[in-house]
Amino acid sequence: MRVERSAQPLTLFGKALGREQLTVFTAGLHNRTEAWLAHGALRAGLVLLLPACLVGLLLVFGFNIGLALAGLMALILLVLMFLYPAMTTLVVLFVLYANLPVVAIHSYGVPEMVAASFFLLLALPFLYYITVARRPLVVNRTVVLMAAYLSVLFLSAVTSGNVEASIDRVLSFVVEGLVLYVLVINTVRTPSLLRNAMWALILAGVLMGGISLYQELTGSYDNDFGGLAVVKDSGVMDTGQTDLLGKEVKRLRLSGPLGSKNRYAQVMVVLLPIAMMRMWGERRLLLRVLAAASCIPIVGGALLTFSRGAGISIILTLLAIAFLRILKLRHLLIVGVAGFLFVSLVIPDYIYRISTAIDVAELASGNTEDASGSVRGRATVNLAALHIFLDHPLLGVGPGQTSSYMIEYGNEIGFRRLETERRAHNMYLEELADTGLIGFAFFMGILGLTLVELLRVRRAWKESDPDAGYLLAGLMVAIIAYMSTAIFLHLSYVRYYWVVLALAGAATQIFGQGIVPALIPVSPKPAGLAPRLIPLAPDQESSEAR
Repeated sequence: MRVERSAQPLTLFGKALGREQLTVFTAGLHNRTEAWLAHGALRAGLVLLLPACLVGLLLVFGFNIGLALAGLMALILLVLMFLYPAMTTLVVLFVLYANLPVVAIHSYGVPEMVAASFFLLLALPFLYYITVARRPLVVNRTVVLMAAYLSVLFLSAVTSGNVEASIDRVLSFVVEGLVLYVLVINTVRTPSLLRNAMWALILAGVLMGGISLYQELTGSYDNDFGGLAVVKDSGVMDTGQTDLLGKEVKRLRLSGPLGSKNRYAQVMVVLLPIAMMRMWGERRLLLRVLAAASCIPIVGGALLTFSRGAGISIILTLLAIAFLRILKLRHLLIVGVAGFLFVSLVIPDYIYRISTAIDVAELASGNTEDASGSVRGRATVNLAALHIFLDHPLLGVGPGQTSSYMIEYGNEIGFRRLETERRAHNMYLEELADTGLIGFAFFMGILGLTLVELLRVRRAWKESDPDAGYLLAGLMVAIIAYMSTAIFLHLSYVRYYWVVLALAGAATQIFGQGIVPALIPVSPKPAGLAPRLIPLAPDQESSEAR
């Protein structure tokens, strides 16, 4: 009788909940408890190992207590980063996007190898998910395309006859492209972590843009703020104005922590749609206000570079948002007019800068004398890249080797004489010249596949979960923003490009189960699952469990 009475509540609970769901509930509770005990044992074991590690470090450093303690602190930090993978991922993304490793090299003497490999700290959460949490390795279709593209890079380098000249470009793709992509899609695994990753990038933009705004308002051009606000003497431009003595008034262009004006503008423009989508997607009013406020330093930092391409890309970004029916046309018109009036009053020199884009029309009409030197120079290198591609259409001249042909081809065009090797000012033309039609097809296939998958997954989620829809739309428009700036810039600082694509890949992996084909099967889901009744560990959160 006692056994029957104890079983009765479970039977009633099972009837109310359903046997299948009750089984899932019990299994989930068991797994959660088992994971908690395993993590507790792991932490205890690591703590017990610390004295042994200290003794070992003392022996290694010849009983130098200072070095041994520093080594122990570094070891403890690595252990903490392993045990708290979500925080590690967010910190690495923030530091990477704010370009702090490069700042550490130039301003604080950090060894280049240490700073350049900083993003490899993502290997710690990667190992945690694979070994401790026992999550499956994520390999999506984009990774396969990237591997195929790497093969084309090798083939192009070999057929060029100068493999050594392509080594840097190939290694850059492997380390800052393929490896970084795989690490990101395997560490950003939940909707909440993806959302926080978006905020990490936004905060990096606020940091960079906020310092640029302060630098402009205070006129502190001689202060680089620890390497976070570099202003180079070469960054001088005409304003179209003259002083009382009739001399042309010039001003400096800001370049943030990157030290490159146009590149700084590019990475800031990419953040604008991400911040705007958080402004609409966040449920809490405070976060929506913070997202809206973050647009000010992001746009301000981009405009203070006085990059004409950045201004055009911002316009295209807003048009893309309107095309996705997130921003209505009348609202787009209001934003456009308000933005124009704001820039005219606060940064009038930018209006003059944009007006100089008419030099392109002058050049196209054959009036080379009235076109500025920078426009003639860009036209020269871009046309040279096109001619290089036409002479080497299949596999190009080899990855990273287009610049070696620039003087030969560019000086035949005649717009501007080239004295030194230069890269094309167009990502697409340079890719064609470097790797030909075959490499270009794979390169654009990576972009196209990412955008198509984002579009498909967003269509499936935008009605049932608007926040997910905004997350996906933000990444989609961010990629479009990068693509538009790439019309005026070659592919450099490649980590920014692949970070955005990797976050897009993580988003489609998180929200695309059953929508986007997966090469590696995910954990099976029981039929008829009621997500709210299943207790999940933080690293097991799914979009259904939110």
